[in-house]
Amino acid sequence: MSLVLIAEDEEAMLEIFAQVLEDLGHRTLRAQNGEEALTLARTERPDLVVSDHMMPRRTGVELLRMLRADPRLEKVPFLLLSAAQPKGLEEADAFLSKPVDLDTFEAAVQQVLRSRPAAPAPREEATAAEERAGPSGGAVREEMLNWVAHEIKTPLSSARLNAQMLLRKQGERGSAEERKCSETILRQLDRMNALVTSILDAARLSEGKVALRREPGEFTAFLQEVVQEWRELQPQVDFSLTGVLQRVALSFDAERVRYILNNLLSNAVKYGGAQRRVEVSLSRTPGLALVQVRDWGVGIPASELRNIFDRFHRADGVGGNGHGLGLYIAAALARLHGGSLTAQSELGHGSTFSLRLPLPA
Repeated sequence: MSLVLIAEDEEAMLEIFAQVLEDLGHRTLRAQNGEEALTLARTERPDLVVSDHMMPRRTGVELLRMLRADPRLEKVPFLLLSAAQPKGLEEADAFLSKPVDLDTFEAAVQQVLRSRPAAPAPREEATAAEERAGPSGGAVREEMLNWVAHEIKTPLSSARLNAQMLLRKQGERGSAEERKCSETILRQLDRMNALVTSILDAARLSEGKVALRREPGEFTAFLQEVVQEWRELQPQVDFSLTGVLQRVALSFDAERVRYILNNLLSNAVKYGGAQRRVEVSLSRTPGLALVQVRDWGVGIPASELRNIFDRFHRADGVGGNGHGLGLYIAAALARLHGGSLTAQSELGHGSTFSLRLPLPA
């Protein structure tokens, strides 16, 4: 049994985290702000700190740095939670983005408790001139985006965790109808989270605030994994994958490219028509890896095709009910990689989307 200190200013989240950890057999200490958490840690050394980032009286990152500066507490593992991507998150032993999935949270806690903490990165201090100048316009906008993420995603995270806990209990003694209702709640919460995430991503992309985390990788295996996930998610759809006999090495941000591919595959399923068939191909062109996603569905009118990558644009006449941000974000992420995303389509005969990513020089 371990002692886990939980720092979270939202009481509902604090209660659900404590319940989950206590169900795992751990003892918990609870704090509703960063200063209270620091005092509790100094009073009784915890085996793990789980902390939200945006809290009063010290943020999560500030709390982490205070613990690292204390010789008695510097080795305590730290799991940071946030709806935003705060500066300094890499100093934590682990980071989870809100809304937090119940199984992912439990696995992260167990993993961090088993592993030794990584050495903290050096803290970046603001210069005296920066402090006198105050936050720039870009910093103010980023602060506002982080506030929006926290204020919307925190209650979403609480609702989602409670719904998952309810499903677990219903699995033991609930009816099929009760489980169906809980699963519907989870799906709608995930839709809300996806919408909030898309709005925030679109805003950060337009501000130039999105930084890629590129790593060298074998792209063929990555593409096979993504397509296999869709086969399991949509077994009624025939997903074919061609061109994967060749190995393609790329330097890419796996999370961001997965977003692009998921968006294209989701649209292909949604607008694929009666054939229920999606073809994915991988090939090389000079200096580029080319991924094409094709469907044989409703297609896109020629008058709409040139605008489909615009922010908030939704094509008329194709039955769409999305928020008009998915393709905008996907195209922007492709450009950040030094590539492109284009489309060809004919109304009534389906669409082909082409993602180009640069090969290493």
